Amino acid sequence: MTVDVINRPEAEDLHVQDVVAAGELESCNHLLDDPEALNRFYEEKGYILLRGVFDRDTVARARDEMLAVAAQMGLVEPGDPTGKWTGKPSVGGMEESDLYAGIAARLIEDPANQAVMEKVLGEPACSVPIVQYRTYPPQSKLGTVHQDGFYSPGIQDYRPVWVSLTPCTRDMGGLALAVGQNKRGYFHNVGKPNPFPIPRDAIPAESWATTDYMPGDVLVVHPCTPHCGLPNNSDRLRVSFDSRVQSAANPSAIAATVKSFTPTTVTVDADRVGEITLNIDKDSYLRPIDPGVRESFDGFVTYMKPGMRLVVVRDGDRAVMLRKAAEG
Repeated sequence: MTVDVINRPEAEDLHVQDVVAAGELESCNHLLDDPEALNRFYEEKGYILLRGVFDRDTVARARDEMLAVAAQMGLVEPGDPTGKWTGKPSVGGMEESDLYAGIAARLIEDPANQAVMEKVLGEPACSVPIVQYRTYPPQSKLGTVHQDGFYSPGIQDYRPVWVSLTPCTRDMGGLALAVGQNKRGYFHNVGKPNPFPIPRDAIPAESWATTDYMPGDVLVVHPCTPHCGLPNNSDRLRVSFDSRVQSAANPSAIAATVKSFTPTTVTVDADRVGEITLNIDKDSYLRPIDPGVRESFDGFVTYMKPGMRLVVVRDGDRAVMLRKAAEG
């Protein structure tokens, strides 16, 4: 059965606590030099798992940089590479903090790691300026079961990338995926309010799988693959980030700075493109303040500000999406 759209206001919601990831994700290392086979696996299963492919030193550097931020917040002891939790509660809401700026970009854009991303994408890759950093202590508030593509309309031919920087065994709450469910469209229930939770009966329970992730592993998740972070029941932080890569030659999502706006247009200075003016309408997907909250088109001039950094996705002179940027 193909799911084109779900509109069921009465449906019971699927929560992370309902997910039992009994299956095991498969390594794709043996397919890395066979682009056609790698892409077939990706389209069939909805993911690519590569073991130990990122350069070890660059992973250790990114780990230390993220743990240094965690130490500033008192979550770990300074200099502890294991990320053992001190017991101090997390303040939360740090996923796109400027304290992490540049960590993911330095890791992904390292030449050795870029070579891997080029094989994954099938052409030279660059980052989409959307990154979320995770230094989640045990028993952190759980997120939602979701599909990345549902919240990022208009971005074409990109691939979400999840990287664990410390060992992330099952008890630490790594990612669980609904394998093969990427071929059935979007499951988010538009009959309910944002974040449009997925109905509990929409995804076969037996499709869920996970694994023990190690530093240097790379998990590429299809934009239509339902997934979630599992509970962290260990004594350490889950230290990871998720980013996205796209074509370097023809990027569909670019970072830009707002220069001016009207009730129906926005003028931005776009990286590598220059100044452009885009039309805004009721179908434009507007998330310039909080990356998880869609804003109303009618209130456009009340929440836009000159100097905002945005991810801009456009179709000609129309803005398909404006999203708060998180630039690595």
